Amino acid sequence: MHKIYLLSFMLYSFLLTSCTTFPSSFTTENIMKTHPGMSSDEIIEVYGKPKNIRTTTCGTQANNPWSCTIWEYGKFPYDRATFYFSGEYGSYILNNFNIDRD
Repeated sequence: MHKIYLLSFMLYSFLLTSCTTFPSSFTTENIMKTHPGMSSDEIIEVYGKPKNIRTTTCGTQANNPWSCTIWEYGKFPYDRATFYFSGEYGSYILNNFNIDRD
């Protein structure tokens, strides 16, 4: 009977950790320090390298298009973060971001 509880606990622990896709750097303290205007180097220093990177045009709905580079951390539908940068490679500046911790 005791072995069943131990096995159940181990399975539950495994399931919880397998759903976590964020680096441990996504602490409340680090998130609260994040703000528009940060450089991409600062974001890497705080959160590490992104999982996905893409370039697209942002601001089209506001009729103010601009070229943006998007960095993604985590994996949908779990914990995930998206950082939107303006500027050129080597001098990206954080425009806005979204961090979802489920």
